[in-house]
Amino acid sequence: MIPTYFTYEAVDFEPILDEQGKPMMSHYGLPKAKVKRFQVHPVPLFLEGPAKLLGVLNSKEEASTVFTKVKNSQLYDKKLKMYKTSVPIEKISMEHGRIRAFTPGWLERESIFLHMEYKFLLSLIKAGLYDNFYEELKTTLIPFLPPNQYGRSILENSSFLASSENPDPSVHGRGFVARLSGSTTEMLSMWILMFIGEKIFTFDHNQLKLHFEPKLPSWLFDVNGEVSFRLFSSCTVTYKNAKRCSTYGEHGVKVVRIQIQDTAETIEGNVLSGHIANQVREGKIKQIIAFLD
Repeated sequence: MIPTYFTYEAVDFEPILDEQGKPMMSHYGLPKAKVKRFQVHPVPLFLEGPAKLLGVLNSKEEASTVFTKVKNSQLYDKKLKMYKTSVPIEKISMEHGRIRAFTPGWLERESIFLHMEYKFLLSLIKAGLYDNFYEELKTTLIPFLPPNQYGRSILENSSFLASSENPDPSVHGRGFVARLSGSTTEMLSMWILMFIGEKIFTFDHNQLKLHFEPKLPSWLFDVNGEVSFRLFSSCTVTYKNAKRCSTYGEHGVKVVRIQIQDTAETIEGNVLSGHIANQVREGKIKQIIAFLD
């Protein structure tokens, strides 16, 4: 559990004097000093540190350890089953900034700040912790939340949700301030990894290639073993998964055949190459069916 922020206290310093031997003053009206030694103090834990750490670890085992520690810490809101910006910060001084002045569980202080929570979720799927990612999704992704608790349409994000740290229990889990920036960006990044994979297009041997490598859990497929998504706003892609298995892990199914409904072409494998890939990118293909096995 690495800290996100630090403060530095000057513990050994000497005043800076002018030619007359008088202390020189800064434009803040304070005497200038030359610091000889600082003492570092880690600020209580924020979610951003672990979220960024997950992106640079070398193994899933290390990432899993970090995830477990975060979930077992005060960063996790046990009542809402969501993740807060930080642990309680009541004991730090007002010198740390406006975040300390807010009510706990409100705005940026110990709330479910959606951009930050989604950044953590994105780090989980990037680290390959697919089972953990999808288990957390059920209680953290806005469309899965109870509308009565969220207090607004579950099809729109909020800047933050009041966490259970807030002194008013009636607002716990309620979304405040419509927001379509950071959290939406993180959601789109997660969506790409979920439905298409780490790489959409590559250029190989002078050919454009479109890859379909979804990372989806079995429970996202309907009773017919199907799930669909819209690609580039114009092309409906349907995955047909007769076995209704997850598309990752040791026993996961993969795309083995692709049908282009517009042209009645069938391509073996999970990659569209050349003119077909170009047509998809240009919005000329309206329907694709990909079979998984």
